[in-house]
Amino acid sequence: MPFTFEEKCFIKVLRQENKWGAKRICSEFRQKKWAFSSVNDLLRKIDRTGSVERKVGSGHPRSIRTQRNISLVNDLMQSRGQS
Repeated sequence: MPFTFEEKCFIKVLRQENKWGAKRICSEFRQKKWAFSSVNDLLRKIDRTGSVERKVGSGHPRSIRTQRNISLVNDLMQSRGQS
């Protein structure tokens, strides 16, 4: 399960102020059932970038549904149906 933004910030504070590692965080907050590898990955990101934010440009690009694109797709579909 992904971390909430609040959980990421909390883990960041524990890392930067208390110097806690993934093992300590997972053992202190067992009720959260965080995977060790997920916490460890987040800590590496925090150490590398100092942030819990996503990298700009990461993720799937958004599709754009404009009238022009809709018309282009309709034209393509009609031309394929005539062959």
